[in-house]
Amino acid sequence: MLKYLIGVCVLAALIFLGFSTVSRKQDGPIRIRVWHQKDLSERNLMIQQVKRYNALNKDHQVEILWKENEELRSNYIIAAMGGTGPDILYGPSDNIGVLSLTKTIQPLDSVFNTTFWNRYTPDAAAVYEGKKWSVADQVGNHLTLVYNKKMVPNPPKTLDELIALGKKLTKDTNGDGNPDQYAIVWNYREPFFFVPFLTAFGGWVIDEKTGNPTLDNDKTANAIQFILDLRDKHKIIPKEIDYDTAETLFKEGKAGMVINGPWAWGGYKDANLDFGLAKLPFNNQTQLWATPTVMTKGYSINVNVGPDKMPYVRKVISFLTGADVQTEMVNKLSTIPVYKSVFDKVTANPPVLLKGAIAQYKQSRPTPTNPRLRQIWDGMRGPYQLVMSGAISARKGAKEMQAQCSKLIEDTYL
Repeated sequence: MLKYLIGVCVLAALIFLGFSTVSRKQDGPIRIRVWHQKDLSERNLMIQQVKRYNALNKDHQVEILWKENEELRSNYIIAAMGGTGPDILYGPSDNIGVLSLTKTIQPLDSVFNTTFWNRYTPDAAAVYEGKKWSVADQVGNHLTLVYNKKMVPNPPKTLDELIALGKKLTKDTNGDGNPDQYAIVWNYREPFFFVPFLTAFGGWVIDEKTGNPTLDNDKTANAIQFILDLRDKHKIIPKEIDYDTAETLFKEGKAGMVINGPWAWGGYKDANLDFGLAKLPFNNQTQLWATPTVMTKGYSINVNVGPDKMPYVRKVISFLTGADVQTEMVNKLSTIPVYKSVFDKVTANPPVLLKGAIAQYKQSRPTPTNPRLRQIWDGMRGPYQLVMSGAISARKGAKEMQAQCSKLIEDTYL
């Protein structure tokens, strides 16, 4: 069976008494505990929302605890396998596969009735192996093309236009032989930021039925080579880059565009940038759009929650994913809602910033919930970065990514 599960079971036994149990009897109001990984702005808003809820519900009270995503997932699994942990867990949909596999959350198909589910868009439920495992309060977390309106009045719609604009905007203003202004920057050395270009060349990372990687092919090699050509042939992106460097270049007006997600927009506002959002470019060669992954973030229920607590847990989740909360999130955080009436209202007349994000969301691909995706992300990284460093060819990189992903999957699950 899973080597991963064996280790988790041992840890769960060791710390069984260390967590507040979901079923422990207590005096006073019933406590509904929620663990989450919301970012700072979302976290602050959630605190206000929970205070309002608690003021209206004296027979039960919600307690929230923030943890970083990796810590959240591992600590939760350990606690839940030991019969304890929070009643409700909030996180991204790509956690669902491993949480389901470890049997630490319970399916929600019968917890909430059809009337409840009909209030939400189809994206609201994170589905794995035909069952619903979480209820979302937002969808997105996807990459878009972010552009400085002063430098790029009209963002490129195709990859060919991107190259042409890159040649105009990339400049060596001080004559030292190295560009100090670029048309576009992004963390292209990281697999997550590579995926939109992989899809633009017809590739994908995983067979979602088998969970096997799908990287050893010409589609992957062609996508990698395109990135290399932007850097080495067209010379319109930096030779060395990481996330922080790309952010600095864009915020300082030394890059006209950046590829990034909604977690970064607040920083651009703070930098007083006049920026817009646009869809990632179309590939005329393949007739395919560059398509990022999109995921929901939502609430799951601990497998240890029983019938006594379930009505309260159901009520808390209904509030935290309801129309009022999602409307507030749209207005204050520019999130994309999944409550159907709120989504319809927002998409009919979207705020300026959300217009581009929604357009990209409609041209996106759901992040797989298969638990093997984690090994695939990790397995892609080493060979991909070897290609970027010039150590191996793009075609060799595609082959090595496949092999490394397969090895990590075998070591973890077989």
